[in-house]
Amino acid sequence: MAVISRGPRVGPALLLALAALSGPLPAQDARPGFRILPGAGVEYFTRTVAWDQDLRESGLKSVLAILRGEFRPGGGFEFGLFAGYGLSNPNGLVFRGLPFSLDYEAGSIGAVLLGADLRKTVLTIGDYEIGLLGRYARSLASTADLTVASLNRPGQASGRNTWQRAAGGPFVRYLGYERFSPYLSVTFDKLWGEFTMTETIGDLTGEEVKAYSGKGIIGFNLGTIYEPAAGFRLSAELAAIPYKKLAGGWDVDYGITLRAVLGI
Repeated sequence: MAVISRGPRVGPALLLALAALSGPLPAQDARPGFRILPGAGVEYFTRTVAWDQDLRESGLKSVLAILRGEFRPGGGFEFGLFAGYGLSNPNGLVFRGLPFSLDYEAGSIGAVLLGADLRKTVLTIGDYEIGLLGRYARSLASTADLTVASLNRPGQASGRNTWQRAAGGPFVRYLGYERFSPYLSVTFDKLWGEFTMTETIGDLTGEEVKAYSGKGIIGFNLGTIYEPAAGFRLSAELAAIPYKKLAGGWDVDYGITLRAVLGI
């Protein structure tokens, strides 16, 4: 089996931004009427994915930088649109349907990210806010040129990776503190995608599409919102998604999100 690596290239610049919050403001800051809140953010997550009819597994690691606009028409309803850039690393995928089998170990591939989310406050009981949330994100396909090593003849390959992620579920948020608002959500969190590998070795050419999906589907998200001043807030969130390993036993994928938002 050949091992592929990316040819000489300049590494992508580190993308840093604070992330926009997708949660409602505390009740004491809510104002009637339509509101627009711009923001930006960063997110890192790991997901263990299954492929070859769930007979094999490997990891997917992603770093995302996002700009967004959040719209609040009132009534506890919020809707957001976001776009950004992400680096995804699907190392460990194996392609056996090519002229020469390839083990992908070329690292991250950059791609544009698009998505939308919504949140609806259903009811408030004392200092507790209860509602529903949903989110969809798509990493658009981006192609990386690769070098095929460990062969007697030179070879080239190109890889194109894309994935989608959809999540939704209930959330509970505590509004009893003046500046801090901790929250918890439990979501159905589904990730799926495909990697298309094209290989050329001399006169031989082949293409293989490898579909994969995240092994864990239930996410537990714990975070807090901090408002140092009116119209500005920061938040941090930790996510855990347990999954069952092929070798037996359980493990946990995780994610970290940092967010900020400005009110207009």
